[in-house]
Amino acid sequence: MNEPAAKNNLPAYVSFAAFTNFLNRLREAGVPSRIDRSVMGSASGSLISAVLAALRSFELIDDAQRPTEAMRALVNASDEDRKASFKQLFEQGYTFLSEDPDFHLETATTAQLTQKFRDQGMGGSTITKGIAFFLALAKAADVKVSPHLKAPPAPRANGKKSQKSAKSVLQRETGGNSDPNRDEDLEGEGEDVERFEIPIPNKPSVRVIVPRDLDADDWEMLQSMISVYIKRWKGFKEAKETKE
Repeated sequence: MNEPAAKNNLPAYVSFAAFTNFLNRLREAGVPSRIDRSVMGSASGSLISAVLAALRSFELIDDAQRPTEAMRALVNASDEDRKASFKQLFEQGYTFLSEDPDFHLETATTAQLTQKFRDQGMGGSTITKGIAFFLALAKAADVKVSPHLKAPPAPRANGKKSQKSAKSVLQRETGGNSDPNRDEDLEGEGEDVERFEIPIPNKPSVRVIVPRDLDADDWEMLQSMISVYIKRWKGFKEAKETKE
């Protein structure tokens, strides 16, 4: 069994679409001297962290988050030329598979692959995301993999149905829409957050980002906490008493 990987060196677990969209964005704007959160627009913190983790995993940035020559080559490559670059990433990023004589990529099962990712220190929904990226990269690199391989289902969050119901009630009462506030260039699947907006008449909408797995009780508690926090933070109660 392989030793668990260091946290910073986990196999990539961002959505492949978000990863390639980020590369395309840099191809248009140019590669900066440092790859940090400021070059990723208004993407969510979880998505930014996943992109940076993927870049570290493939050694496309160094410890100071400076882009390597391999990063610049990948960014500037044409879509057609990226196939060869993606194959190099695949071979470099998944040595824990190729170095195991008992693991055969063209005949492995999902359970075997899942265990290999688990041995690297991954767990829960991160394994699902990691394997989804792995399979997408293999396809982009034209690497043949077992037809039995697929991303395992993500662990089911408790209260999923209740959370959706509570969210719908909040949107109906406020007139809010479910259109998320997202950075389209870094948009990806599998994030563990929900986004929506609450319109304020004659003012900018309030943008809300919450974990996906909130249940109805969580929403009720959150509503109470926000009310108390705003009163203390903005001093509305004190201002009202002063006015009277």
